Amino acid sequence: MTRHFYIFLGTFAIGALVALGARTASHQPHGAPAQSQISDLKSQIPAKAHASADPHASHRSSSSAPSQISDPHSQVSDLKSQISDPNSQIPVNTQCAICGMAVDPKLPTVTYRGKTIGFGCKICPPKFAAEPDKYGPLYLRNETIKR
Repeated sequence: MTRHFYIFLGTFAIGALVALGARTASHQPHGAPAQSQISDLKSQIPAKAHASADPHASHRSSSSAPSQISDPHSQVSDLKSQISDPNSQIPVNTQCAICGMAVDPKLPTVTYRGKTIGFGCKICPPKFAAEPDKYGPLYLRNETIKR
């Protein structure tokens, strides 16, 4: 048994040294960029950026009003339409059926078959929205899913 351990240890050490050698051979920590890359970078820097006292002056927009950014999640409205204000209704359950934690009153609630359901963490509402018929009855009975 001891012999097998030493064989494994020796094989592991040899493999580690080979991997370290391969990484060291291909690594260039201080490789200098080519001269053409340096000249390309210098040509991209505007001349007025060096003269300005404010380093962020070139990044500011001319308009003082902030631009409106569209919500990337605006198309996902199924869950958002079900989620209500967390303080509007008291949930029928005291524990989350998915994670088993106590219901957090700060989290949004969902209405399932006319009853308000609360969740234990932020991960549970999307799981419930994906499979409401799987988790809904457990929430109504105030049970945790058996895994």
